[in-house]
Amino acid sequence: MNKRIDLLNRETFIDNVIQLVCQLSENKKGCCFAIEGGWGIGKTFVVEEIEAQLRVLQSEETCEDRFFVFHYNCWQHDYYEEPAIAIVSAMQNSIMEDQNMVNGEAENIVRAGYQFVGEQLKKIAGLYLENKIGINLIEWVQEISERKESNEAASHKFDTLFNFNQTIEKVRQNLREIAGKRTVVLMVDELDRCVPQYAIKVMERLHHIFYGLDNIVVIMAIDRKQLEHSVEEMFGIAKDSSSIDVEKYLKKFIDFSMLLDHGAVNASLAEKYSFYFDRFTGSESDLKRIYEIWPALFYGIDIRRQEKIIEKANIVHSVVCNEKADLSVLLFEMIYEVLKLLKFYDMKYVVTVNDVKHTGMEAALGKRRMDLLKKMENESWSGNVEYVGEIHETKKRILFNLYGRVIWYFAKTFYDEDLPYASKLSSKEDVKKGVKTVEKYCRFGEILQ
Repeated sequence: MNKRIDLLNRETFIDNVIQLVCQLSENKKGCCFAIEGGWGIGKTFVVEEIEAQLRVLQSEETCEDRFFVFHYNCWQHDYYEEPAIAIVSAMQNSIMEDQNMVNGEAENIVRAGYQFVGEQLKKIAGLYLENKIGINLIEWVQEISERKESNEAASHKFDTLFNFNQTIEKVRQNLREIAGKRTVVLMVDELDRCVPQYAIKVMERLHHIFYGLDNIVVIMAIDRKQLEHSVEEMFGIAKDSSSIDVEKYLKKFIDFSMLLDHGAVNASLAEKYSFYFDRFTGSESDLKRIYEIWPALFYGIDIRRQEKIIEKANIVHSVVCNEKADLSVLLFEMIYEVLKLLKFYDMKYVVTVNDVKHTGMEAALGKRRMDLLKKMENESWSGNVEYVGEIHETKKRILFNLYGRVIWYFAKTFYDEDLPYASKLSSKEDVKKGVKTVEKYCRFGEILQ
């Protein structure tokens, strides 16, 4: 299996999580904590990397696998009306996948471990089937709760027929047996994508099943703002002392959180997006410079949106250019797409960013991107060219460098008056091709939204 590319330097964060889980495992402690980050920030990558590394960790004392790792994708399993069924189903899927990876040459003790946990999960699944948990359970609970005061017999009948509380306790007992062998780690992902009602049910069921169990660690990847909105939609926004306290409510399910930031793009950028970068050619110094300015250009834009931008740029570029272009064309395309994403359509102002105060430009682009454009423009020219004639004018002399080419492309494409720059580059064949490519790119890009 090819190693996944860590584009955003997540290694330290992942190592910290694994170190924490190992510490909990050594002390046989159980808890539920969250990895917090906004939508598209790369939580799934982090979760999957943590899983992969935990699966291969062994105990120094016994040399056995140290963890039973389970993956629960809430969104993929939301067709189950009762989340408890979904959780067990996801755990069964995880252990089946692990068993398939254990070949015939694996040590008996390894195979026995998977067989043991597989049998325990079958027992748990049997408990739910036996007690019919999951068949309109939420509706039954709500209906009986509403009638409880007037019809105690109905409540008793529900407890007798479905044995929900007893079933949960039996499930917890089976989980204790699994946790007696190895530390259980349940990775919960994609909670953000579930409808609010189901997301809340998932958290409550995780609490019912796993809370207080030793040697069981539940790690939830969440977007806290989205989760808070879900709680507010379910129970109402806190307006007075009688309303629910969202923060206090979430603390019931989450012991603590680890914050995942946007990360910093590293030199694996070209490898990660080789399908796009391979369409361009240029010096190592130019490629390194692109790596350096990428964080400022894409600041605040989550990794999923970055991927969408690059996928679109790749499609458009492949249509308008059938040969390798200079890296300056790639940089132009990225700046152009980011400006469009931010709804900044006055592209000609890029070339006069240091000369004219454009109202609202920094507010629209942000200070980091504004500083980047100013730096690019400053380093794109050297000295002035004097033109003497009917109209005396001075123009900046564009340099033959990465930034100079990009500024020249913006000037030639969007500046409909006299260009504020002079360049001997304009007669070079590769520069002419670059100008034609970016002009075609912009025209076709307007069609392909």
